[in-house]
Amino acid sequence: MLKLYDDELCGESYKVRLMLGLLDVPYEKARIELYPSRQNETRRFRTMSPLGTLPVLDADGALMHDAHAILVYLARRYGSTGSEGQAHWLPLDDPLQLAHVQTWFGFAAQLSDVVFPLRAQVLHGAQTHNNACRTDAKKLLRIADETCWFNEAAGAPFVCATSAPTVADIACFVPVALLDEAGIESIDYPALRRWSMRIKRLEGFTTMAGVYAAV
Repeated sequence: MLKLYDDELCGESYKVRLMLGLLDVPYEKARIELYPSRQNETRRFRTMSPLGTLPVLDADGALMHDAHAILVYLARRYGSTGSEGQAHWLPLDDPLQLAHVQTWFGFAAQLSDVVFPLRAQVLHGAQTHNNACRTDAKKLLRIADETCWFNEAAGAPFVCATSAPTVADIACFVPVALLDEAGIESIDYPALRRWSMRIKRLEGFTTMAGVYAAV
């Protein structure tokens, strides 16, 4: 069975938990507390994750550290087989769509890098470059909101302009879903809010503190 080392409040960890839920993959969870104990900085944990980052997925002894890399692994191993339609998570047969997925992975990484520190400041008093992060976040969010609006109008309402979600949607969803906890008004981005509701309505959607299922 897969074993996931994560923290319940860690945004990067939630990306993986969400994907596991959507794919209906059983796993064992081991908690590594970030705040306040900083268990990710212990020597024992750094033997698994040299940079001390979460999450870490143990797949039969193979350790993976980057959330987006883990999304690709899960989609390839569990989403490309099984019931019809699951292969949409990772469009291996479409080079252009696969490139779009990679582009949005980069976008999700940039957005996470500004939203998650702001959220850590609000929740834990962590230090961050507040003004710079907010400026960067709003710039990225305007791009994402406009993209979602055009995709929705074209009948392909996910970030890669597809009719069904890809792993890129999961990577982008989490920082967007945690905007309010980061002190950023999500109401300012209506197309993103509608896109977020589509993700929340997916079968197998998994919640976390501050992120709730669609009603």
